[in-house]
Amino acid sequence: MNKNKTVIKLIRFPFFAVLLLLPVFVLAQVPPGSLSISLVALVSNIVIIILNILWIVATAFTIIMFVLAGFKFITAQGEMEKVKEARNAVVWGVVGAAVIVLAWSIIAVVRVQIGV
Repeated sequence: MNKNKTVIKLIRFPFFAVLLLLPVFVLAQVPPGSLSISLVALVSNIVIIILNILWIVATAFTIIMFVLAGFKFITAQGEMEKVKEARNAVVWGVVGAAVIVLAWSIIAVVRVQIGV
């Protein structure tokens, strides 16, 4: 019974997220009769929304990684193996943050170059 409730909760979030973004997709913010938006502009707006959501998720993931690494340092209590594991978590957190920033920068450069 608990598995069914968990599945319903997992399905409910994307459903409500789509409902919240639905006005953007159907251009509900544009008054009737003034719909002069091209397909390129629509795709560009959707890409911008998706990139902003991904940026928030990536930032949250990076923060969580560093909090977990700090928690590992605190709970290591001087044991060298646990300290090494915590240090590796920090290093991989920094590497992950660098990859995120690099990927975001590449996307920004490509968007500027193609004019989107």
